[in-house]
Order: sequence, then C-alpha cells, then structure tokens
Amino acid sequence: MTASFRLLWAGAFAFFLSFFLLLAALPLYARSVGIEDRAIGGVLGSFAFAAMVVRPWAGWAADRYGRRPLMLAGALVFVVASLAYSFTAGVAGLFAVRLLHGSGMGLYPTAASAVVVDLAPPERRGALIGTFGAAANLAMAVAPMAGIALVDRAGFIMLFWLSAAIAVAALLLTRPLPETGRSRGPIPFSPGAMVSAAALFPSSLVFLLMLSYGAQMTFLPLHAHTQGVNPGLFFLIFALVVTAVRGWAGRLSDRFGRVGVAVGGLTLTAAALAVQALIGGAASLVAAGVLYGVGFSAATTALMAWCVDVVDAASRGRAMGTYYTALELGIGLGALSAGFGVAAGGFAATFLGAAAAALAGALLALARSRARPPATRRG
Repeated sequence: MTASFRLLWAGAFAFFLSFFLLLAALPLYARSVGIEDRAIGGVLGSFAFAAMVVRPWAGWAADRYGRRPLMLAGALVFVVASLAYSFTAGVAGLFAVRLLHGSGMGLYPTAASAVVVDLAPPERRGALIGTFGAAANLAMAVAPMAGIALVDRAGFIMLFWLSAAIAVAALLLTRPLPETGRSRGPIPFSPGAMVSAAALFPSSLVFLLMLSYGAQMTFLPLHAHTQGVNPGLFFLIFALVVTAVRGWAGRLSDRFGRVGVAVGGLTLTAAALAVQALIGGAASLVAAGVLYGVGFSAATTALMAWCVDVVDAASRGRAMGTYYTALELGIGLGALSAGFGVAAGGFAATFLGAAAAALAGALLALARSRARPPATRRG
C-alpha cells in the first residue's frame, strides 16, 4: 500500500468513526429532547434520504472538479453537523441537522471510493477496495458501544464534541492527499450525465442486496429481543467478520472474477437470513452473523469493483455515485417494506422475503454472465 492509500484509509476510518459514534446514541437523544417514538424513525432516517440525493451529484462533481474537494467538503459537513446536534431541540431542528449530516455522507465516501480506484492497479483493484472498506467496518465494530458508554458517563454534548473532533481529524488527514482525478474537458450537468449507464447492472445487484440489509438492520434487534438474545452479539460478529473478510474477498475477485464472488456473497447472505428466520437462539444469531458478514463483504467488494471495471478513468466518480445511490435506495426501501412485512406476516416471513431478494440478485448475476461475459477492466 502506498503512503497515499494509508493516509486515505486513516482519513476514512476517522470519518466513519465520527458517524458510528452517534449511530446508537441519536435515537436516545431524540427521545430525550421530547420527540415522540413514532417520529424518531422518520427524523433520523432523513439522513439516508439526504445522502441518496447527493450521491449522483457527488459522483459527477468528483469527475468534473476532482475527488479531494468533495472529501474535504464532506468532512467539514460532519464537523458542523456534529456540533449542531448540541443546539437542536424538537423535530424540525433535528430533521434539519440530519439532512445536513446526510449530505456529508453523500460527499465523502463517493469521492474517496473513486480515489481508491485511481490508486489501485487493475490487477489489485478488488483487494484494495476490500481493504479500504474495512475502515468503515472497523469503525462500526467499536464506535456504537463506545458512544453509548460516553453518553452514560459524560452526556450527549460531550459525545457530539468528540464526534466533531474526530471529523476534524478526518479533515486534516484528507488535506495532504494528492488529487487523483479531474476531467480535462467539460462534463454536461444533466440527469443522464450524473448516472453511469455501464454501472447500472452491478448497481442493481447492490440494490437487491441492500433490500435485505435494510430489513436486517432495522428489524433484527426487535427479532432478537423477542427471543431474549442481545442483538449486539450479531452486530459485533458481523462487523468483525466483514473487517476480516473484505480484503480476502477482493483478492478472490481479482483472481477469479467479480461474478463468482458476487454470486457466492449474495447466496451466503440469503442463507444467513434463512437461518435467522427458521432457527432461534443465540447460536443461530452467531451463525447468521458469520454467514451474513462473509456474504455481505464478498458481495459489496466484488460489486463495487465490477462497477468501476466497466467504466473508463474519467467516469469513476459517476460509477461510484451510481453504486452508492443504489445502496442507499435499497436500504431505505428494504427497511420500509420490511415494516409492512413484519406487520403482515411476522419476522420469519419478512426475513425469508429479504433472503429471496438477495438470492434473486445471485440468479441475475449468473444469468448475465452466461448471456455475455463481464466487460474487461479498462484500467
């Protein structure tokens, strides 16, 4: 790994650490400032909506103006938003800050992922994408519990200040990065220009995977609670497995191709959801966490690499924007549809439906590979 890549990894780790410190604590904060439970989901969920709206523009801007300005802007937004939580009270204030915070998530990862691809030799693209992705997963493994512990000892204001300070660290780590990509010619600003048509198919598989992820992350805690099992067990196992497996999955996709690794990952995520649906208890939760962690890390790493394999260097930002837009849309719709599913048929039927979405993605990838081989890498 080059010095630039190590610096990029450290900056991304700080960025996601700032985010995940607040993840588990914000619902508690919303309740503490008088927001009703029925409004908390919509208010906090506006973060994902803002990120999804910004992603396509961020991909276009990263190709047009360069990656580094978008990353700096995203880190700065995280600094401001983290501090702004200290001054919010009520639905409108928290909703506005969540929209601001979500726009930062739309900016930084989209541009940073394009930098990874710019730095990676084509033959090691999957491996470095996997290694980079581990920064977010490692932050997810340690930060939520640390955030809750800090709230218990020092209160919410101290948590918000710490989150802002870590976002400042991400900003400072990003400043020395060299610019790796900027268009030499104009790129039209239009809806068509902000989406990578070549990356739409692998992004559609990401959408199907994230339908299952949205259902999983939203309703697994409630499902585990009904069985008397601590849901934190699943999230810890999941985060550790994803962190360990991403680089290995990327190397496999470099050696044997994106389709096989993506199909295997999607199939394993479907198996994990089936285990959750049909078997209860702590042991099944651990098994599901391992299976889902391996499958999720393999599929996301291979599919991200697939998205950039099929575009040229001048379109990598838009390919990442397309990938992340599909990701955010899948999470949001997965959580929403799972809510109706749980109400209508219960947890088991909902998780089996989520498994079917992931399995459909695997079958589509196989059908596409048999119809025609994936496009070769363009460097």
